[in-house]
Amino acid sequence: MNPQIDSLKKEPLKDIGDCKMGLPDEELEDIEDLGQTPEVSRLAQLKASGPVPKVIRKNVGNHEVVADSIIPGTQSVYVKTWGCTHNSSDSEYMAGLLNEYGYNITDESSLAHIWLLNSCTVKNPAEDHFRNAIEEGRKKGKYVVVAGCVSQAAPKTPYLQGLSVIGVQQIDRVVEVVEETLK
Repeated sequence: MNPQIDSLKKEPLKDIGDCKMGLPDEELEDIEDLGQTPEVSRLAQLKASGPVPKVIRKNVGNHEVVADSIIPGTQSVYVKTWGCTHNSSDSEYMAGLLNEYGYNITDESSLAHIWLLNSCTVKNPAEDHFRNAIEEGRKKGKYVVVAGCVSQAAPKTPYLQGLSVIGVQQIDRVVEVVEETLK
C-alpha cells in the first residue's frame, strides 16, 4: 500500500463551504499544474531550474552618463518640432517609442545627450528655426538627429551634412537611428 494514501485516510475531511476536501493544503495541486504529466509538475520544473533573477529597470533621470557610454536607453533626448500638425504628431510618436525603450525625454536641451529635431518644408520660418537649432546643437557638442520633410526633401543640403536623417516614412525606426548616432 501507499503510505501517503494511508495517511490521507486517517485525516478527517476539511469542510470548506459546500466542498469537502481530503487533501492537506500543501499537497493540493495548483490549477496551472493540472494539465502536466504527474512525473514532471510545474513546481518540480521550477525547483529544478533554480532561482530566476529579477530584472529591475531604473530610469536614469537627470544623472550624468559617462561620455563613452553607449548603453541603449540610458541617455536623455531633447525633442523639438516646427511646422505642421502632422510633424507634431510624428514627434509625439517618436518620443513615445524612445521613452518606451528607456530613453529619458526632456524639455531642457542643455540636459540632453542627443537632440531630435523635426521640421516641415511647408512653413518657411519653421525651416529657419530648424537650421538655427542644428547649428546650436553642433556648437554645444550635442548629437543631432533630424526628421521630417525638410531633411527628407533635401538631404544633401550643406547644413544637414554629417547628421542622422529620418524620413517621414522611417519614424518607426527612431530608436535604431538614435542608438547608431550615439555610437
